[in-house]
Amino acid sequence: MKASRPPAAGFTLIELLVVIAIIAILAGLMLPALAKAKERGKQISCLNNQRQVGLALTLYESDHQRLPPKASQVLDFMNPKAPGWKNNCLYAISTYLQGDLRSSSKCYICSSAKKAEPADIRPTAMSAASYLPNSVVMELPMSVIPNPSETIFIQECLWLVSFTALRPAVAADFGLGTSSQYTYWHDGDSSKTELYSNVHNFGGNLAFVDGHAEYRKAKQLRAWHFGLADGTSGKAEDGQARPSTLIYRSVFNTP
Repeated sequence: MKASRPPAAGFTLIELLVVIAIIAILAGLMLPALAKAKERGKQISCLNNQRQVGLALTLYESDHQRLPPKASQVLDFMNPKAPGWKNNCLYAISTYLQGDLRSSSKCYICSSAKKAEPADIRPTAMSAASYLPNSVVMELPMSVIPNPSETIFIQECLWLVSFTALRPAVAADFGLGTSSQYTYWHDGDSSKTELYSNVHNFGGNLAFVDGHAEYRKAKQLRAWHFGLADGTSGKAEDGQARPSTLIYRSVFNTP
């Protein structure tokens, strides 16, 4: 007669529950760190994009002795069938970023940006961008821009859109002022949150006129960083808490 084997040792239900609870706690501790690391990687990639777009703008200026046209709100900016498609900044500098001009450069897109809420301005098959060149410096030669290391060339947007959007914008494009005045250097009105320079941990990547790029918190930005001076309302020291539609003038062409 064979001797019976002792029953195999196993986990009790309580022990299994304890192990599951420990695993859940560890996962809860690790997931935020992993998400933070992933977002940090996106921020670094976005900063590299900003450098490349900023370099393309300087190359354009070197070839043409002025920065690209001020044309803004150009829908589907890479599409030859779209009105004003060729007379806009993002198309104008595309040749410095890519060889194939049948669609926009991936350098125009931060991977943290989301498709715009309004359906009519969402990305198309040909055009997508989340970077916003500064209309205050467009059409000017670099030589007339003082303090280039503190004058912002490009900022980024939370929304991914299909149009060339210069921000600050020419006030006349929005019926808010003249062609020599500027508005919307930030936008807290189009959504429930500030849309500009608020993509990465309450801040954004910026390219500057002197060619360098860096990250700054949104609360550090002021109107004067975009070459804006006092206008009919607002101050050059205005931050993003001020209304988006205040009117400013440029320090570069002030009489």
